[in-house]
Amino acid sequence: MAKRSGRKQRSSASAQKKIISLIAGLLVIAAVVIFGGAELGGFGGSTPLAPLITDEHAFSMHVIDIGQGDAILLAKDGTYALIDAGETMSPSTRESRSAIFAYLDSLGVKKLEFLLLTHQDYDHIGSAKDVLAAYDVGVVYDNGVEHTSATYEKLLQYISDENVSYSLVREGDVIPSPWNGVKIEILSPPQDLIMTGSSPDINENSIVLNVTYGNVSFILTGDAGKKAEAYILSTGTSIDAEILKAGHHGSSTASTDAFLKAVSPNVIVMSLGADNEYGHPHIEALTRFAKYTDHIYRTDLDGDVVVTTDGSVYSVVTRNEHIAGNILVSGDGIRV
Repeated sequence: MAKRSGRKQRSSASAQKKIISLIAGLLVIAAVVIFGGAELGGFGGSTPLAPLITDEHAFSMHVIDIGQGDAILLAKDGTYALIDAGETMSPSTRESRSAIFAYLDSLGVKKLEFLLLTHQDYDHIGSAKDVLAAYDVGVVYDNGVEHTSATYEKLLQYISDENVSYSLVREGDVIPSPWNGVKIEILSPPQDLIMTGSSPDINENSIVLNVTYGNVSFILTGDAGKKAEAYILSTGTSIDAEILKAGHHGSSTASTDAFLKAVSPNVIVMSLGADNEYGHPHIEALTRFAKYTDHIYRTDLDGDVVVTTDGSVYSVVTRNEHIAGNILVSGDGIRV
């Protein structure tokens, strides 16, 4: 299939990768779109979602629909890790915690090899202490930025009281992978952090990951914005990847043209809540996304989004029916 205009050319091996996009409702397959090769067999499911790729050693990224927040489960060979465990900004209902628990329990998760917290905002750590109390967690990874919120302080106190293994990571670090063939690299924040005035910027110092299995790479960005993206580009590190978890819930403050050009994603996934007060996703981000791919997913419309790969081909499965015509509409109702 020909490249879209504006897309960076990949190596010949990478250019031959195939994407299988499964657009499914809870029980009904709505459509299957095949790119670059023969169809792989598979079917959609209810809970948990069933990927098209049935390789027993496949690697999956599960972007869990928790409303306006982030919780991303990584899975392979019956082993799991969690990136963020957020809670909505209206915590009395604890809806996000319930969604995380329900999702993990549906997969039979008992242990998390690690819990990585991209940064200290409530919509990324609000359910973290609950996760630590409910599941056996091997290591908590953090960026170490000082933050005085009661939620973060209580979380650190719990980690100390319960003797949970805790480690700081910054750019250049490689997280010991619990999965054969999977590499987990830290792209940001830099060792000396990104500052706003005299203080580290909470969002810009989000931990940004490059997770690679075989020939397929995932860039996971937390709430990293333009400053973090510029820093990553300045290092000269290759960030060419097939899948991008977009920064800051599809905000205009992230996903610059330069960053998107360097990543050149085939699939973009946003985590955000329906009718959120921030107007996410912003029209500026959606307009930029549309230059690079037609395969854009958002949890407010698609529900849970699961990307699965055998290291060569990959599939996308959504909890709700994926309606492409609704994706490029901003939180303010503006259409690209």
